Amino acid sequence: MDQPEEFSQNRYKPGDHITIRNVFRGRVQTVFPSIVVADTPELVVTWLPLDTPILNGVDDASANVDSGKGHISAAKIASKTWEMGARRWHTEGTLRIKHPRAMWSLWVLWEPGMGNIKCWYINIDAPYIRSHIGFDTCDMFLDVVIKPDRESWWLKDEDEFEDAIAAGIFDQESAAEVRKAAKTGLKTILGNRPPFDTVWADWRPDPNWVIPQIPTDWDRVD
Repeated sequence: MDQPEEFSQNRYKPGDHITIRNVFRGRVQTVFPSIVVADTPELVVTWLPLDTPILNGVDDASANVDSGKGHISAAKIASKTWEMGARRWHTEGTLRIKHPRAMWSLWVLWEPGMGNIKCWYINIDAPYIRSHIGFDTCDMFLDVVIKPDRESWWLKDEDEFEDAIAAGIFDQESAAEVRKAAKTGLKTILGNRPPFDTVWADWRPDPNWVIPQIPTDWDRVD
């Protein structure tokens, strides 16, 4: 499949700072400053370092987001009435690997110190759209968590996905597409298929990279 012209322009170089955002119906929901590892027609790889400042859509921005009190409900998302809460990325640095036209991405999560893989995490998300600060996508609620050996797995946030269907975010057709994307991603990872294979377990960030910051125009949607 040919890469759309607008996506092929202005490719980033390894080490560039960009921002990946979840955008729901024209409104920014999450902001993840990231570092580019690769930007090609078939693969976009980015690094989200530990302690990176991020923004999350939450029900109540005054709540302690890091303690889990800043949850955002499907009803808030559907009505586009969420607030934005600031926090730091507290998970060990996270590698995000995505075919830009696929409806899922693979997140590689390490144990503290990056000695061992914690899990392989399939995030169901919309194909990338190149923005003025990086890439825009939209989270589809449903996720798949796979153990380090890629032998066992489980679905995550099924309840939130059902809430999103009930809130009208997905109709039956689009919900079926989300489930299909989860199956496709799972088949790819369990089959250890390149470029999503276990070679990424040995990847490490450049020690000279510095933590990316939230851009001032993070809320601008073209």
